[in-house]
Amino acid sequence: MDRPDIHDADRTAIDALRDRWVAVVASGDVRGLADLVTPDYEVWTHGAPALTGPDTVVAAMGAVLTKYSVNQSYEPVETIVAGDWAFQRGIERIRVAPKGGGAPQETAQRALLILRRGADGRWRYARGMTNGLPTTASG
Repeated sequence: MDRPDIHDADRTAIDALRDRWVAVVASGDVRGLADLVTPDYEVWTHGAPALTGPDTVVAAMGAVLTKYSVNQSYEPVETIVAGDWAFQRGIERIRVAPKGGGAPQETAQRALLILRRGADGRWRYARGMTNGLPTTASG
């Protein structure tokens, strides 16, 4: 039987990785994102082509951050660690505010993140997928 505390250090490191991602995006210095993903990183975002590799992620986020200030948060629902792999699913919330003025927009979506521990012992994002939340009927 797996003891719940066995992976506490891994979960702490995974939480720190998420916090670092959020801080790098908020700072606007997207070059720091390259160190947070694996060389073969790939993410599928809702309704958009896949982003593959650190350079693509930096370029895509850089393009966004030239026009918008972005604040993200992530509420994990489940984190599973299995050796040098982990997955985390949860709800991502994003607030974007146009730098040229205008009303900010907020979105929330489901996210599934797959992480891999590297030879250096650090966790990095290896894969990801996001999808919109279900719509709710208003009465």
